[in-house]
Amino acid sequence: MNQANTITLSITPDELERFCQKLLGRSRDITKTHDALVTLESFIAMFGRDSQGTAARQSIDQSLQKITEQSRQGVLEKSTQELEQAIRHCNVQAVANVHTPLSRNGFYEILKLVIADLCDDEIRLLMVWSGNWVKEARQIAQQASEYPDAPDFKKAGIRLEEFQAMSDIDRVLNPES
Repeated sequence: MNQANTITLSITPDELERFCQKLLGRSRDITKTHDALVTLESFIAMFGRDSQGTAARQSIDQSLQKITEQSRQGVLEKSTQELEQAIRHCNVQAVANVHTPLSRNGFYEILKLVIADLCDDEIRLLMVWSGNWVKEARQIAQQASEYPDAPDFKKAGIRLEEFQAMSDIDRVLNPES
């Protein structure tokens, strides 16, 4: 490899910690900041292979993992607030917008936090709303399909992301259905 076409980077654990904390402090969108931190982790893993196993590298990796976990918690808090608002306003699209970027377990985790903050009447309303929405969407998709066992959500004009999000809410609240 031509040395004129390479650069060498030097990172200390303290410098990295200060950089990441400044990044978190200036963040206007915790989701984008979290994504940037995950990208930074990947960058260091990819281009820092020569330092693998050293004490400095282990310290950097531990620091990055701690900060990335901190940002992940921020993402979950933001998503929890957004999901609560979406549920309180019966906004399917907003529910799907929260659901889509999360893992199923992440979504279930924040859904349980939201449910814990709802009163009994709000929980019953959510149960009825999600159950009816999923049932009606499934029926419309079945009717739109040319095949008896394959609902066609696209042809029915139902976004699959919305169906999946509402189905996950329904699955948590109405496990028997």
